[in-house]
Amino acid sequence: MRSNTTTNIEEDELEYEFARTLDGEAPPPLIPSKRFTLALLVFFAFIVQYSQRVNLPIAIVCMVNRTKSHEYQLSFNSTTATTTIKPLVTALQKRGFLQEKQFNWMELQQQILLGGYWAGYIFTQVPGGWLATTIGAKWVFAGSLFTSSIASFASTMMYTMSNTHFISMFLLRFIVGLAHGVLFPATIALWSLWAVPQERSTLASIGFCGTHLGTSVTMLLGGLFCRHLYSGWMYIFCLTGILGFIWLILWISLTSDSPNSHKTISDHERDYICNLTGSTGKKRSMTLASIPWKNIFTSKPLIALFITHIANLFGLFFFLTNLGKILTEIHRVPTQYTGYILACGFFLTLLTSLSSGIIADYLVRSNVMTLTTARKMFNSLTSFIPVLCMISLCFCDDSNKVLGIITILVFLASSGLGYGSGYVVNFADIVPAYSGVIFGLGNSFASIAGVIGNIIAGMIVTKPVLEQWRKLFIMFGIVYFIGGIVFLFFGSAVPRKWAKFQSVNNEKEKKLNDEEIIPINQTKQIKI
Repeated sequence: MRSNTTTNIEEDELEYEFARTLDGEAPPPLIPSKRFTLALLVFFAFIVQYSQRVNLPIAIVCMVNRTKSHEYQLSFNSTTATTTIKPLVTALQKRGFLQEKQFNWMELQQQILLGGYWAGYIFTQVPGGWLATTIGAKWVFAGSLFTSSIASFASTMMYTMSNTHFISMFLLRFIVGLAHGVLFPATIALWSLWAVPQERSTLASIGFCGTHLGTSVTMLLGGLFCRHLYSGWMYIFCLTGILGFIWLILWISLTSDSPNSHKTISDHERDYICNLTGSTGKKRSMTLASIPWKNIFTSKPLIALFITHIANLFGLFFFLTNLGKILTEIHRVPTQYTGYILACGFFLTLLTSLSSGIIADYLVRSNVMTLTTARKMFNSLTSFIPVLCMISLCFCDDSNKVLGIITILVFLASSGLGYGSGYVVNFADIVPAYSGVIFGLGNSFASIAGVIGNIIAGMIVTKPVLEQWRKLFIMFGIVYFIGGIVFLFFGSAVPRKWAKFQSVNNEKEKKLNDEEIIPINQTKQIKI
């Protein structure tokens, strides 16, 4: 977007020389490389995180006794080991070493449990970015998934509980959310050190694909467990906990906080990354006073990024925990097919996330468009397509089951574009030195919105009918639209002068009026 004011940026003048590094050598290949290995391990980490994030949303389908009628009032009594009313055909199809164990949780209780994750998630967003900057992202990742894996595995204790299961499950979900809150800010901080701008979308999208694959596989296996095994939810919690411990061994042995501290990286690859990111790899002490808060809250591109970030995650967080309920309660899709549908949807999210990152980097390297244009294009798609999906869902019940399923698949596919080359990656573009902390700040607000969304749903939806869900669809459609419009007008991918790493060369910087564009190769200076 162009403006007559002198403070706006002429993106067309911004030229990147991607072919060579500062020393004139050809860049090291991406495959194989240490940065690619790191991307694969981040990918595995997000498989673990999201399998643990969505294990309850899919498990709750078979944890709750839906055959027993109850009034919509609080009740903390569990059912007996086996349900008294159960279709004979379902019982004959199930196997396993356990007896069936279900709970009588009303809709509000279910929403509280689903929102318990976000209640913990909001508290560690900013600390996660700060810790990744000061002590390094490696141990932030390790501590996070070690804690969440223990809590996920401990959720199997629900099988033996009779009176305290609701409170215990809420506390465990709170701990899982608390542990997971540091991961995204730490990832953004990690890529600001490891990913050069012309590879950032690709590397970030590889890592973030784990979020979608983890969700897809968990939904698929969860559906199978609930369909064919007594107390299938037990197997879901057990599997997602064990997966975390396997990842931990690989992570500790193969990763490093920065290229400078990696023991086996080549000098050429280390210099390539450090030259183009401007990072020295040294851990930095960071206090609240040292963070440029005035610049943060007066930067239009950053405020626009905050708004679209919150708007998108407000909707995505809610639907991640409620798509299973929408399919089973509104569209009347049989429980055994819900896992298949959601697994397919999240696999589409994986494909769009990875492909959008690769396509964005290719378009920028080929000078087809600037990085800012690429970010705006993909972010608009990830914001405005869900608006159309919300409109479609307003008219989809069990009589329009096929349309409802297609709409959900399209919604999930479009959500991946933001991870590959939209709002998620944009933090490392414009505020690289503070990306972890600032992303954590934005994610905190988005997580609060996620909790609010679950609470609102619990108050509005008292019966599983489309008339009540329609109010939520309209609300989320408006929020998505606002987020997309704001970023389209004010978004940017140009690094801010006050948020860049110290330059590796000592070339004297020109004084600018407000904010300054620092080209990636440090060979040109462009004034606003």
